[in-house]
Amino acid sequence: MTERRSRVPTSSLGSRIPLTSLIQTLAVAEYLNFRHAANALGVSQSSVSARIKALEEDLGILLFERNTRGVRLTEAGRLFVERVSAGVEHLEYAVKSAGMAALGECGRLRMGVHGLIPQSFLAKLIGRYRTPYPGVELEVAESTAREALMQLRADQLDIAFVVGTPDTPDCRSRRMWTEPLVVALPDSHLIAEQEHVTWADLAGETFLVRPRAVRI
Repeated sequence: MTERRSRVPTSSLGSRIPLTSLIQTLAVAEYLNFRHAANALGVSQSSVSARIKALEEDLGILLFERNTRGVRLTEAGRLFVERVSAGVEHLEYAVKSAGMAALGECGRLRMGVHGLIPQSFLAKLIGRYRTPYPGVELEVAESTAREALMQLRADQLDIAFVVGTPDTPDCRSRRMWTEPLVVALPDSHLIAEQEHVTWADLAGETFLVRPRAVRI
């Protein structure tokens, strides 16, 4: 029984071409010399010659014309190198971008805060973060501590800055800073002369707050 061999379709051939063969082809196209290309890549000339010859046989296309003075690209080779070069550049960019994302140097950071006051510790902290990581897109959303923790658990936020010490066993938390809390009172107020004021002292008082803060 005989079996007819069919040529592998070009569409599936591309996925089988080793990346090394493509890189060596680009090097030869750049130097137009097998020896110089091999030296630049740190491999043997015979290895480069063999890989490109095998590639040409797989493609059924002559990429280079060899002569005693060196090599030159054929028209088919020129078009092939142009497309491969663009593809390798995209691959290098993809690898670099993935590496930067893994290191936190690019991507997106979704941050939840109760309120962002100019010149506050948090505002300065965000400013210091932006300087070494300009490639990170920072999204800041204001919400109450309860809302921020809910969004954090729902994967709608990556990090949240909340007031107090919430009990969050399913989240990792760290105290970033502390600051005094003061209350402004008129001189005529009964507790204005007290050195320390407790929440109980203020239980019956009326506060002026931002609209969102009433949902704490």
